Amino acid sequence: MKRTIVYTAFSVFILFGMAFYFSACKPNPCVTRAVDCRNGGTCKDGECLCASGYEGDSCQYPVNKKFDSYFACIRTRLVNNDPVSQDNDDTLRVKAGTDPFSIRFYSIRDSIYETIKANVNGNYVTIPSQDIAFPTYTANYSGNGSINNGVLTITLFRTWFNGSMNTSKTSYVGYKY
Repeated sequence: MKRTIVYTAFSVFILFGMAFYFSACKPNPCVTRAVDCRNGGTCKDGECLCASGYEGDSCQYPVNKKFDSYFACIRTRLVNNDPVSQDNDDTLRVKAGTDPFSIRFYSIRDSIYETIKANVNGNYVTIPSQDIAFPTYTANYSGNGSINNGVLTITLFRTWFNGSMNTSKTSYVGYKY
């Protein structure tokens, strides 16, 4: 009888111990690491999941911020499908917009009047079709690009009519400075 009581007590102790072990609170890594996710980010398993338009360990950077700089570029321009390209050194000034998805850029060498609007998505740039008016004609611009490891690549298409129809394709490749 004594043995039955001991076995019963031991079994009850083991069952309660297992129940306590499996129901014990596991630490929340978001709390224990004091993770602070900004700009609408949420913490999961100790890491921030950023809201659209933000990145970084704490979602502290708008995605367009990495584009905001001057870029020393090699510019290659093909006009009217001429096989001879117009290559040159150039500097692009890229400015982050007020929302995290927009940028504006222009060539320091060519003209600050040709300020091009673009949208960013992660490391990619989309240049929607847009018109810029000059004193004697209007030019249409569109294109795309990306930034990888600090290297900016932009391809810009331009169409304009100034007595005859003209087209150009300009590529910029350069590093932040």
